[in-house]
Amino acid sequence: MSEAKLLKSKPTTIVSWALLIAQVLDRAAVDGKQLFLDAGIDLDSVSSPQERLLVADMAKVWALAVERTGDPYFALRLAPVFQPSMYSAMGVAMASSRSVKDALQRCVKYYQLTSDAAILSLELQPQSVDLVYVIPEGNRPVADEAMEAFCITLVALFRNAIDSLAPLAVEFEHEKSLDSAPFEAYFRCPVTFGQPVTRLRFSADVLDQPLLFANPELARVIDEWGEQYLSSFRADQLSTKVKAYILQHLALGETDQAHAAKELGVSVRSMQRKLGQEGTTYSELLDECRHKMALKYIAQKKIPIIEIAYLLGFSDQSNFSRSFRRWTNTTPQKYREQSLAG
Repeated sequence: MSEAKLLKSKPTTIVSWALLIAQVLDRAAVDGKQLFLDAGIDLDSVSSPQERLLVADMAKVWALAVERTGDPYFALRLAPVFQPSMYSAMGVAMASSRSVKDALQRCVKYYQLTSDAAILSLELQPQSVDLVYVIPEGNRPVADEAMEAFCITLVALFRNAIDSLAPLAVEFEHEKSLDSAPFEAYFRCPVTFGQPVTRLRFSADVLDQPLLFANPELARVIDEWGEQYLSSFRADQLSTKVKAYILQHLALGETDQAHAAKELGVSVRSMQRKLGQEGTTYSELLDECRHKMALKYIAQKKIPIIEIAYLLGFSDQSNFSRSFRRWTNTTPQKYREQSLAG
């Protein structure tokens, strides 16, 4: 199934999502296999639930599922049949976590195991924590129902362990003209659409609640496997290759996009597009590499700060100092003194 193999340059999702949708379709008396064929995906050729499908193809599946079931709330149908293993290793690691907080942290850390279409993060507030779901522009289209299904199944996972758990609020980026009551009945909280980003907000009070099926040893084993998998996955990403190029060429002053693109065998426009699909830009990667190397150089007492500025490609020490303060909230000299004192 050539279309279902992992294509590094385009966002993908694991096949277990497709199998879950097919199961729900069959329960609704809709031929799931035929629907997927109509979307260009042959489920009979799937050999492992860890195979990956293009997110763009899955967007077609979601649209057909809503159309053929006649149910604009189709994503809600996934909750009763969802199991943590359908999130692959991420789901099992989350379910095995000691607490809600640990599970949310693993969700952010291992989300790429299920899909690389979005970037997840946790935003801590005094009384709450937000799980934020951002889709880089280069990764679209992502089906609205896919975002709904992720939030729905995430809450289902937690309710396997804490039946009373409910977010404080759920916000979706996409617009939806339908009544939000079915979503609010499921989430047990206000649900709004057309917001700046998709987010789930939880009370800080639930973060330390223990999970019923906590298994720290299993979680640790999955953590080790997940780290290895993500390392190999990231090694194939263009952003990883760009960072390697920048680190090798910083001291030579060859950090311009055109140089990097030529070295990596792509056009500047293609590089920009692919980096966008991975949720970053060349300037962000350059800044990240400069930050990383600056901390290493500053720790070496014998390297003058002005020399560090030139090694990192800055035109003068003042420009370097401004960037360093942005990275660390202090000056290079003070950081060096604190580092050596510690």
